[in-house]
Amino acid sequence: MQCPDCGGQLEAVPEGLACIDCRRLFPIRDGILDMLQPLQGNNKVAADFYNGPLWPRFRFWEWFTFLCNGGERRARRQILKHLPNLSGRRLLEVAIGDGANVPLLPADCQIYGNDISTVQLTNCRRRHPDRDLRLFLGEAESLPFRDHSFDHVLSVGAFNYFNDPLKALREMARVVKPDGRVVVSDEVPNLPNRLLGYWIGLPKLDRWIMSRFLNLGPEFADMVDKHRHLQLEPLAREVLRDWQIHSLWFSVGYCIVGRPKCSG
Repeated sequence: MQCPDCGGQLEAVPEGLACIDCRRLFPIRDGILDMLQPLQGNNKVAADFYNGPLWPRFRFWEWFTFLCNGGERRARRQILKHLPNLSGRRLLEVAIGDGANVPLLPADCQIYGNDISTVQLTNCRRRHPDRDLRLFLGEAESLPFRDHSFDHVLSVGAFNYFNDPLKALREMARVVKPDGRVVVSDEVPNLPNRLLGYWIGLPKLDRWIMSRFLNLGPEFADMVDKHRHLQLEPLAREVLRDWQIHSLWFSVGYCIVGRPKCSG
């Protein structure tokens, strides 16, 4: 690992890890390494959502989406099938959340995971006490690893609303080995265009649906609304080679698959 601020080497100290260059301390609490700076923008909105009471209410709709696509395990395997030969490999899952993908990964896969939600990472460790998970609080835009540290990188359900999706994708490509794969999946950015208000010219109706009916809350709903025009192809083209974007779940979701363009 390296310091996410200055790139310096980290050393073990009684409280956790410390950078030998800038001397910043990264404490370890309940088995989770805290490398999080004060959050701003989308990342703060997302952290407040996942740390608060709305996420458990919204999860019904995630479950319902998976149910319509043959169940959660089948839906997630449509993503994970793009990561072959995970046995004995080192995998970084960016925005690992509460570890919903962990049961679908080989027992001997060495899993590292980050998130911006303390609640999510705590639940991840609680749900998978039998797995040797290396979890840390940190943003996707600043991954604390040296170049080519992982065989593959995975991210499911967060990419659209990172503070800087392009920077996050560059970081994923930086830390993966030159022949490794980067697999990124999320809902299609223009999904709000399928809501009723869009078609009848009442955008406030859609924000109400997302905020109240879908239990996203006003701030997260506004964030979703503002990012409906996110273009995925230019991001993949700039960072990845041999990339493809696959449609998932009756075109409700997508999956970007590619290899790092630059080997460093």
